[in-house]
Amino acid sequence: MTDLITTTAEALRQHGFLVHCAPTREEAVRCVLSLIDEGATVGVGGSMTIRELGLAEALQSAGHAVHWHWLPEGPAAFAPAREADVYLASANAITTEGLIVNIDGTGNRVAAMIHGPKAVIAIAGVNKLVEGGVAQAIARIKREACPANAKRLGLTTPCGLTGRCNALECERGMCNVITIQEHPTGKRPYHVVLVNEALGY
Repeated sequence: MTDLITTTAEALRQHGFLVHCAPTREEAVRCVLSLIDEGATVGVGGSMTIRELGLAEALQSAGHAVHWHWLPEGPAAFAPAREADVYLASANAITTEGLIVNIDGTGNRVAAMIHGPKAVIAIAGVNKLVEGGVAQAIARIKREACPANAKRLGLTTPCGLTGRCNALECERGMCNVITIQEHPTGKRPYHVVLVNEALGY
């Protein structure tokens, strides 16, 4: 593992998160599947990382009911995802200080990561790890994640059109909610899987 992953993992543990380090995406999938009890329902937040790993399909093949608005269920998945046994998502950025930082448009993903499901599993590729603090994490998200997601969604936000954030000219952008999570909430298991590969935005 890289020094960046090792440092981030130790900081996350000090903040109370349960950390797992996976050298490859295949190991990350195996790790996630091992953390979910047989028959557990799984909610999924919008995530290119989850899509790239094929986790929804792997979970369905293992017999889990998966609620994800990127599946045919659509927005009707929001409510059952919030009430699932396990919530699976990615993080937009994780600082070497052990803080999990996310930016959401509708807030469904960050809401479920904070409250609702009995357990949370957050996955982050090494590209999501940020040396420095919250300001650097937010800058990373607005530079890397928001433009790519806006383009994927066909949005006409400044970042979707130009690839660069311009908050002053963004009447209704994707950056409606920013969360900074220092500790797990509700005394529930909160797993973080750090992957030594680039995943998602």
